[in-house]
Amino acid sequence: MADLNDPARLAELHHVLLHDEADALLDASVARAAELAATPMALVSLVVRHIQLFRAHHGLPPELCVSCATSRSNSFCQLVVRDEAPLVIEDASRDERVPRELVERYGIRAYVGVPLRVRGHVVGTLCVLDAVPRRFGPQVVEDLERLAAEVGARIEALGSDAPPPSSAANGRLARLEQTARTLEHALGAIGPAIAGAQRAAAALADAPLAALSPADLREAVDCYRDMFAIAAELAEDAMALARSSPAGAAAAELALATRSLTRDMVEIGPLVRLAEGVLQGTLDGGAAARAAHVVRDAFAAHETASAAVRRIIATAERMRAPEAS
Repeated sequence: MADLNDPARLAELHHVLLHDEADALLDASVARAAELAATPMALVSLVVRHIQLFRAHHGLPPELCVSCATSRSNSFCQLVVRDEAPLVIEDASRDERVPRELVERYGIRAYVGVPLRVRGHVVGTLCVLDAVPRRFGPQVVEDLERLAAEVGARIEALGSDAPPPSSAANGRLARLEQTARTLEHALGAIGPAIAGAQRAAAALADAPLAALSPADLREAVDCYRDMFAIAAELAEDAMALARSSPAGAAAAELALATRSLTRDMVEIGPLVRLAEGVLQGTLDGGAAARAAHVVRDAFAAHETASAAVRRIIATAERMRAPEAS
């Protein structure tokens, strides 16, 4: 069983994540995968530290097309990467191996995923999905594995196209930008749950907490837990950069922005713990009703955090501009 957080595996994704523009070959590959399996959906999924990113996709619901990400803990693809082997699911509603999020929120019922390898490391999957239960013959897995070899070679080539950092400071800056983009994707992935929970809380008044969807609460808790870790990594890289970078003013700006973001995330922490108490049933009715309003206030930080991450990315891009010229 592979370690999803293996540094060598994650290192293979480093430069690919910095270049996330559409790629014609990857787009053609997911369309071909859907055709081979006769499914409405297919994607190239890169399984990162906290989320899975959709590097190419075909037929996904609109909100997933916008975020191009879901929490790693909610993904089917994490199981393919963990086991480094194909995964076939014929009816997800009856399969205890899979997380419930994609089943309950998006109605995913059938799935086939095969490993994507870059220099021997499984970095993600080529997978197909359907909204109805169905059987897949062995030929589907064989066809997807052949196509996955081509996709893995393309991902490796995209990573090789990126020039190596010219200094330790540039390396830190590249890593910081990658981490910030990961956080941006995570914030986008949680967007639908945030919107739903905000609507429920706005209409709550003094009604029971049941007006807030447990699925929305659970997704928010899981995603925020992921984002706490990402924000901590971001702040660590920004502080190291500020100590070593010759671009003092911009590096100081990055450090200040990431410290502010970290404070925001820390302040959300108690509110997330309240939500966990609701989900675990450890809060009584009155406390639960009060917690609903507190959790609603925590969700309001979503837009603030999103704006902060966009500023961090813009500053990092500005600092990298002299390197590219």
